[in-house]
Amino acid sequence: MEKEITKYSYIMIVALIISSLFNYLYQVVMGILLPKHEFGILGVALSIFYIAAVLTQNTFSWSGTRRMASSLHEAPKILRTTIAGNFTLAFLASLIILYYSYRSETYLIPNMLVVAALLLSALVNSYASLLRAMKKFSQLASANVMSAFLKLFFAVILVILGTGAVGGIAGFLISIAAVLVYLAYHATRIELPPSKGFVKDMIPETFFVSIIFLGITFIVNSSIVFMRWFSGSDVLAGDYNAALTIARGPFFITAALITVLFPYISSHSNRREEYAFQSIKYIILFVFPVCISMAVDPATWLNLFFAKKYMNGAEVLMLLSVGMGFVSLAFMISSNLVAFEKLKVPAACLFIASIVQVAVVSLNGDPVTSALSVVASSTVAAVLLVVYYARRFYFKASLKHVLKIAVAYSALSAVFLLIHLNGRLLSLVEIAISFLIYFLLLSILGLFDEKDVEVMFSPLPRQSVEIVRKVVMRLNSIGRL
Repeated sequence: MEKEITKYSYIMIVALIISSLFNYLYQVVMGILLPKHEFGILGVALSIFYIAAVLTQNTFSWSGTRRMASSLHEAPKILRTTIAGNFTLAFLASLIILYYSYRSETYLIPNMLVVAALLLSALVNSYASLLRAMKKFSQLASANVMSAFLKLFFAVILVILGTGAVGGIAGFLISIAAVLVYLAYHATRIELPPSKGFVKDMIPETFFVSIIFLGITFIVNSSIVFMRWFSGSDVLAGDYNAALTIARGPFFITAALITVLFPYISSHSNRREEYAFQSIKYIILFVFPVCISMAVDPATWLNLFFAKKYMNGAEVLMLLSVGMGFVSLAFMISSNLVAFEKLKVPAACLFIASIVQVAVVSLNGDPVTSALSVVASSTVAAVLLVVYYARRFYFKASLKHVLKIAVAYSALSAVFLLIHLNGRLLSLVEIAISFLIYFLLLSILGLFDEKDVEVMFSPLPRQSVEIVRKVVMRLNSIGRL
């Protein structure tokens, strides 16, 4: 099963890399083609969508995935309930968005497109929940790549035609419509046993699930909305959007891992707690370091993605990256607890964290304070969830491991602080060198061993896996000298 999990993880991560490339091009091209204030409008509108869409992405959808993965005989009934629930939530969220937008000349049309995208995404996420439960990760990966490519393609054409930020959002809407057709086609090809009616007991469950994932998405995306609301500046929102775009990267990697692992952890396997711990371990070893590198050297990352245009966002990126590291950890632990059907504690933790964010951002609302609100809320969420999880479930950690991880993080930070290369290509070289040193040190310290090689590289040809395993074992032996 580990080989299967790793194989699908590779598929989703490769799809993530490809789709991230297109999403990166989308943001970069939009940033280049649009004036700063229009780019800020685009960032605010999309953040509104991401916050509202969590109701259809992570409430009935994840509950539906968990139930369909463990109760195949009721899959049609669960899917029917998921579609009805998601569309109802999307409709209610759409009414709220339109109520707060109809008086704004700037945001009325963008948010009308956001509403259309939200209603279509309710169906997209319902079909995605079925494909996740059936472990159809290849189709999900293709859908992710298709969505990102079509968004870029149509947005560029529409913006060139002079439609501004509205064109950027319209391209996003077109991509969602195309993905809906694709996923609906593959969903109808899955043979399921007949089942009538709805699963009414999903509704109480989704209440807590919605709080959990709405809290996560609120922390990730709401700060730019608050910042724009308090400052009233679309230009500042443009700089903030550039920093937020980069900082979200580690969070999206976490989401890809969760997509693959969730059905396995939801199943009644006697190893599901071990799989859950492995997921947390890899967040700490591989997602956190990316966030740390952004925090210690934000200019290198901004230069890589946007050259010098958005360097004013360096301080914001430094703070946001710290927040994204903690929220990624909170996201992984929360999804594991949802898989274990432990919903109330993570819901309470994320609710408290969301209140903390609102309290902090209300103090000022400038870009730095908005970014600090992400750090504060994500730290609260991560600390509360780690303490609860470590006391209740399989969690292998010691002071020795913590010190080793601190050494590895310190070495990575030192390399980023010592190496300063100008130019986008040289920034990429700097990042590659820094992480190569980090991964070597992980092996020397014994934090990455041959078992991890088997888990992470098993889909590769056996000869390649054996070469990597020998290198890692040799590095492990150096650390034991």
